[in-house]
Amino acid sequence: MSNPFFDGRAGTYSKPNTGSSSNNLKDIYKILSKSNNPMQVFQNIARNNPRMAPIMDLLNKGYSPEQVFNAMCQQRGLNPQEFIKSITG
Repeated sequence: MSNPFFDGRAGTYSKPNTGSSSNNLKDIYKILSKSNNPMQVFQNIARNNPRMAPIMDLLNKGYSPEQVFNAMCQQRGLNPQEFIKSITG
């Protein structure tokens, strides 16, 4: 399944598409929202997906997950609140 934040080239981003990746995002959102340690969740995801390295680099530099998310949405011309609504149902 494709990652809606990456277009297949390491570290490059693309606009999210609809479909099965939306279900993945919903699953990730649920895991993060129920986690006592969201940073550990990000680290586990990054361990299994090297394309997450740019995100982890930003998080390790002290950016909050919210800042990273908002920046990624802005790069794609997305409204972060609308995007969250689309995955939280």
